[in-house]
Amino acid sequence: MPNDSRILTHPGLQPLWDSMKRDRRQQQFAAVGLMMLALFLIVIGVTSRYFVWALAGGAGATAALWWLFKLLTEQPLAFWRKHLREEPESIVWVYGLITERMPFGFKTTASATLHLVEDDGEIHAFGLQPDELRLVTKTLNRVLPHAEFGYSPEREMKYRGEVTNFKGRDRFNRIK
Repeated sequence: MPNDSRILTHPGLQPLWDSMKRDRRQQQFAAVGLMMLALFLIVIGVTSRYFVWALAGGAGATAALWWLFKLLTEQPLAFWRKHLREEPESIVWVYGLITERMPFGFKTTASATLHLVEDDGEIHAFGLQPDELRLVTKTLNRVLPHAEFGYSPEREMKYRGEVTNFKGRDRFNRIK
């Protein structure tokens, strides 16, 4: 347990909390969009007497309603704050991965993913901006002093039981 639980309100973790809020909001928009599409299919199916479309729309509306209900009842931000405050030792490995898109050799975009690996093998990934990744990782290092930080094939083998074969890994390891 961290010595000071105020660290969870540190500005260094704000990008992580914002990422969780953004992901949840995007899922809610997708669920509402699916609901609108399903209701449109129901209207089209009933008015044109293609009841298969209405049936598909009904099934889609039911699925969207279930998804929306699930999204509204779960509170991931509160869960993670409580989890990091009460059970920080369950997170055993933290690493970030920056993906750069470089068509024709020109860097166009970059994105970062923060991975939190629990002791039971469950992996949680959060999308961040590349410049925020280092700040969040550094702050998490204070919250999770017992966890291992940084990626290595040995750690991946230890926690996942397999090594992801990234294209170009051999070339990268020879350069080091």
